Amino acid sequence: MFSAQNQWKVAQKIDETKVEELVQATQAPKLVVEILIRRGYETAEKITQFLKPNLSQLNDPFLLHDMQKACERIKKAITSEEKIVVYGDYDADGLTSTSIMYEALLQLGADVRYYIPDRFTDGYGPNLKVYQRLISEGTGLIVTVDNGVSGNEAVNYAQQHGVDVVITDHHEMPAELPHAYAIVHPRHPEGQYPFAELSGAGVAFKTASALLEEVPQEMLDLAAIGTVADIVSLTGENRVLVSFGLKVLQNTERVGLLALYQQAHVDQQKISAETIGFALAPRLNALGRMENGAPGVELLTTFDDQRAAEIAVHVQELNSKRQELVNQITTEALAQVQEQANQHPVNLLVGQGWHEGVLGIVASRVVEATGKPTLVLNADSETGQAKGSGRSVAAFDLFAALDGHRDQLVAFGGHQMACGLTIMIAKQEAVQQVLDQAAQQQHLADAKQPELQLAGTVDLATFALADLEQIEVLAPFGQDNSQPLFNFTGYQIQDAKPMGKENNHLRLTLKTTTNQQLSAVYFGIDADKLGQIMQAPTKVEFVGYVDKNEWQNQVSLQIKISDLKLEAPVTAAASQEPLGESQIKEPPVTTSVPVTVEIFDQRSKKLTVKMLQQKGTYAFFSEKIKQQVQRYLPANTPVVLLPQQAGQFQAADLYVVDCPADLRDLQKVLQNLTVQRLHLLLYQKNDLFEIGLPSRQQFGNLYRFVLAHPKLNLRQVGTQMATRLKLPKELMIFMLQVFFEVGFVKIENGLVTGVPGTKQVNLKETSSYHSRRLQIRTQEILLHSKSTDLIKWVNEQIKPV
Repeated sequence: MFSAQNQWKVAQKIDETKVEELVQATQAPKLVVEILIRRGYETAEKITQFLKPNLSQLNDPFLLHDMQKACERIKKAITSEEKIVVYGDYDADGLTSTSIMYEALLQLGADVRYYIPDRFTDGYGPNLKVYQRLISEGTGLIVTVDNGVSGNEAVNYAQQHGVDVVITDHHEMPAELPHAYAIVHPRHPEGQYPFAELSGAGVAFKTASALLEEVPQEMLDLAAIGTVADIVSLTGENRVLVSFGLKVLQNTERVGLLALYQQAHVDQQKISAETIGFALAPRLNALGRMENGAPGVELLTTFDDQRAAEIAVHVQELNSKRQELVNQITTEALAQVQEQANQHPVNLLVGQGWHEGVLGIVASRVVEATGKPTLVLNADSETGQAKGSGRSVAAFDLFAALDGHRDQLVAFGGHQMACGLTIMIAKQEAVQQVLDQAAQQQHLADAKQPELQLAGTVDLATFALADLEQIEVLAPFGQDNSQPLFNFTGYQIQDAKPMGKENNHLRLTLKTTTNQQLSAVYFGIDADKLGQIMQAPTKVEFVGYVDKNEWQNQVSLQIKISDLKLEAPVTAAASQEPLGESQIKEPPVTTSVPVTVEIFDQRSKKLTVKMLQQKGTYAFFSEKIKQQVQRYLPANTPVVLLPQQAGQFQAADLYVVDCPADLRDLQKVLQNLTVQRLHLLLYQKNDLFEIGLPSRQQFGNLYRFVLAHPKLNLRQVGTQMATRLKLPKELMIFMLQVFFEVGFVKIENGLVTGVPGTKQVNLKETSSYHSRRLQIRTQEILLHSKSTDLIKWVNEQIKPV
């Protein structure tokens, strides 16, 4: 069993009279009104403004601190033909901010260029050496976007050397601000701007509006991308920017965005905030994470179709590489967590050769997997330093934990939930102690489970697409305006299956009480939880939101699961005590739990004639094994083939001779069992759990071998091949089956020949690989669990007579 990651908080009842009054006043659906009331929109005016965003709701840009001063200085620079540099940032918010400001200044006739700092050499924000170089090249004015308020050294240097700096930023304000010419910031302590949650792109858009003296609607697409990408509040002014920005994105003629849509397989007419968050922003971010972000601005602002296509292809390649690195490093980082044996409340993970550009993502993945604050650093043996990122949980202030111990750090910055830092490798243990002490001081171990607010209950038997369309008026969804989550009734879970390239997602098949079928999907589930769910899918409980599933021009409802739990105990997990032939005892172990069926654990790696001489019915999952064994059985012994003949027989004693390839086949048998005594022999010739799955390197070695040795006769040379490649022969045969499935080898007249020049394929996506993974999981549970655990699990599957 496993618990939910969050505490599910059921929606509180609302005054029905108030709800009806607001429904009448706003003409909005009742469910929508209830959701908005719970989110603090308690008047008809607030609800109407929320549901009908309008550009007139945008605040006057000159309400921003120093906006008048900033515009006057920029226009003066344009008039006097000063060289202007827009100094941006390398993430999606920074790239869109830079593009907005750059385009606005071009429209005004400025002599302008942009500079995107390099994550690895310049770092975040104003860099003194870069400022010095820009000034030496004749720059007369520097305009920052999405950075600047923490750049005291560089900004002050520029001002002292006669170059004004206009800062436009939205990040946390430090105690001491730079002596810039102007600071445009929605939360400036001397300002009175009515909306504090603008992104960097939002502040740049407001500045462009002030400079152009109108709302530049053609730039709303960029403002929407930056706003969603930076995960700022999607309420108030940001809701207006994103709502209208999505419309521009759906009709944009920017050749760079169109090229990016093509690479990301984005349907332009169906772009949503989710599209930005999961398709567009990660690709733009990949530039700055993997190389330099500057091509991102060129992509967003170019009019050259060919150049846009070239950059978009490169962006896609970098994003794929970024995904591979994240998966690889996450695996290595989680292995470190296991090695540490859960001894620290905060994970400090240090590795070598870890790409620094993706360590923030890795840290987030480890937090999701472990529930612990996590710092992931890359160690450089040449400098003796380790540099990386940290991500936290709501109950632990990461910034406060480290801020008072800067003497232990080389560099540090961040906020409560995230940080970037550099330490000396030799200080790793000391920093770990600091984090552990902070966890104790902040009472992390006693922290309450995070809450997940539910909007209500949905009966899937009566819920329809029209109901979903009512909820969708609340979009765009994001920070502070999340998808309404529900618990669900009116259904039964019929089946559970893995899905995805890595089989790390879950699909539940649901059947409503009105006999309609729909799916519920959960993304990013670990193998252990997935295995438990597949054993007992009907006992899963979940919460989530309703979404559309579009396939082959058919639209249906689908549940996106946000959190789940398995309350019923499933105890047949892998054991550290695998059963072998030497562990079989007479008499066999029987269950001490009072049930209607007696269960005998008689598992063996070898079948003997003596085992097959007992009176009873003998059942097989494999037709081949049935034919081999049947001749050794006493005459007239009943024999059945499973699961086809499950439920078609009754017996005092049933002997299950072999192990199924799929655990669900045994579950079907047990759910229709009418026997008094069940004997589990579960013979399996090849223990795939012990052999395991091949590594990427093993696949590569075998492929190179078959390319170099055409027309291999496996019957003659298979054993020598396996020995030379240091592979179990059975594993090698399986790998060749995978190769054959994807066309990496061809087999003619029993001879195997490698096919050169094959395109890149993820071998883990093949049906052969998926089937073997299921077999391994099945054998892990049936062959390698403790006897008491196996018996208990079998009992749980048997329906009471």
